[in-house]
Amino acid sequence: MLQTGNQKTRLALILDELKTHPSLSLKDIMQLTGTSRDTARRDIVKLAAHNLAERNYGGISRPNTFNKLDQYLDRDDDLLQTKRALAHTASSYLLNDALLFLDISTTVACLPQYLQSKHPGMIVTNSLDIADQALRHSNFQTRILGGTLDAQQRCVQGADSILALHKFRFTTTVLSCAGLTADGVYYAYESDIALKETLRAQSDRLVLLFDHTKVNVSHNFNLLALSDFDYFVTDQPLPDNLATKIAPDKLIYL
Repeated sequence: MLQTGNQKTRLALILDELKTHPSLSLKDIMQLTGTSRDTARRDIVKLAAHNLAERNYGGISRPNTFNKLDQYLDRDDDLLQTKRALAHTASSYLLNDALLFLDISTTVACLPQYLQSKHPGMIVTNSLDIADQALRHSNFQTRILGGTLDAQQRCVQGADSILALHKFRFTTTVLSCAGLTADGVYYAYESDIALKETLRAQSDRLVLLFDHTKVNVSHNFNLLALSDFDYFVTDQPLPDNLATKIAPDKLIYL
C-alpha cells in the first residue's frame, strides 16, 4: 500500500484503479493510497477539476458513468413510458399487500397511480415524490418516514428514518437500483447501505424494479445479492450471465 507519497503518484494509482473499477468510494481511495480522509478528498477534487474522473456522492467514477444519478429530478423524464409500463406490470403483484415499502426511485414513483385496491393496505416510503403520488392517485393509506430531508434526492434520510423502519414488518418492499451484475445489486450512495440492509431484514418479500439500462452496470456499493430478491421486474430479457443466476419463476418481463 502506498504510504501518502506525492499527489502525482497517488492520482496515477487512483486512475489505474478506475480502469478496472467503474467507481471508487472515499474509503476505497483512502485504503488504496494509505492517506487520510482530507488527503483523499483533495485528490478527488484534483481529478474532477481536470475532468479525469467524475465526482459523485461518496467518491468518484469514470467520466460520465454517473450522469443519470447526479440529480434525481433530471431523471424524471428518462424512459418515462418504460418506467410506467414496469410499474403497471409490478402493481398487479402488490394490490393485496397489507404493508408496502416503496423506495426512492423515479421508476418506483410510477407505482402509486396503479395501486387502487378493493382492500387497500398501507404504503410507507422515504421519498417525497412517492408520498405525493400516493396521496394523489392511490387509495392505500400513506406514511412517510421521519428524518432529515435531502434536497438532492428529495427523500428522508438519517438515523431517525432507519430506527422507524424497525417498527414495521413489510409484506413487500419494492426497490430499484443503480445497476446489477451477476455479482449482485448496486447502489450509488453511502446513505443507501443502512437503509437497504434494514429493509432486507424487515421485509417478507423484495421486488426489484429496473429497466435494461441498469443491466451489467456496477456502481459504488454492492449491497444486495441476487438471491435476496423474490421477483425481478424488467423490460427486456436478461443476458445469459444474469438469467442463469435467477430462477425463471422470479423473472417478470413486460
